Amino acid sequence: MESNQTEPVAEMNVFSRVINLFVTPSKTLEALIAKPDWVTPLVLIFLMFIATSILLKEVIQAEQAVATKESIMKNAQIPDNQKEQYVEQSVTMMKKFWAVGIGVGFIVVLALYLLGGLVLHLAGKNILKGEGTYLQVLSIFGYSGLVDILAGIIKVPLMMANQTMRVDTGLGMLVATDQTRTPLYVLLSKFDLFTFWQLAILIIGLSMLYKFSKEKSAALVIGLWLIWVLLSVGFTALGTSMGG
Repeated sequence: MESNQTEPVAEMNVFSRVINLFVTPSKTLEALIAKPDWVTPLVLIFLMFIATSILLKEVIQAEQAVATKESIMKNAQIPDNQKEQYVEQSVTMMKKFWAVGIGVGFIVVLALYLLGGLVLHLAGKNILKGEGTYLQVLSIFGYSGLVDILAGIIKVPLMMANQTMRVDTGLGMLVATDQTRTPLYVLLSKFDLFTFWQLAILIIGLSMLYKFSKEKSAALVIGLWLIWVLLSVGFTALGTSMGG
């Protein structure tokens, strides 16, 4: 006589969950569904944010200064004889309030983290009628973000060596370096190896949670991702038009 009882999922420690995400992701995702953990990835993301802000401070400030100067120089509302002064003042303020910017960055990261999980949860629940809790979805979303941390570990040393924030691992490499702040670059840079890896983990995780087919889960995840891509490109185009 067959038993209908499912075997309990073996509990995994934090180290095992992180390692297995990259080796056998289904094991980590199964553990997260049984016992959600949204705090660990958030802590790791914050730590990566702090490390990046420290290691790339000069590179980030240099590129922000260039972007600020380009924007001011293109602004027809500022008299030509005052533009250099505006640039100097803006760059000085940026460096002076660097710590404040990092604090704001923390808030933005937290908001996007919680919001991303919420959007996935509401879409899965209301559009595809899946059954799962917000914390389960948030945990899957959070752990998928560890792929971004791996990307950072690989890219940050290259950024430091080349003194640039731009290191492409996708279609963004097709765009010239002087076109980095254009809608075209923003669009193509989204089609990235690490992004596809993260999307794959989300698709697998949600299909396991909701007991959907991977095709159904992929339709949800990729659909939401494409909306995010279009919004990113749209905001960039708006900023470009306003800046000059």
